Amino acid sequence: MRFSKPALMGAGLGFAMGIAFMAISLLQFDDTETNAKDVALVSLLFGIPFSMLIGLGIGWAWGKFFGTDSLN
Repeated sequence: MRFSKPALMGAGLGFAMGIAFMAISLLQFDDTETNAKDVALVSLLFGIPFSMLIGLGIGWAWGKFFGTDSLN
């Protein structure tokens, strides 16, 4: 399966945002409710993949509306 350049750029941006959200959540979690290991694990298993899928979908839509060569 081949992805267009906008879709791959969207997935890359989704990955970067997933990492950023993980860093923010590690700075803000409540010590009485959870620990850093659980927060990081949930971010790695759910947050980053979902961010990448959302970015991939947005990139795919960008490619459909503006053309696959729109990011040259």
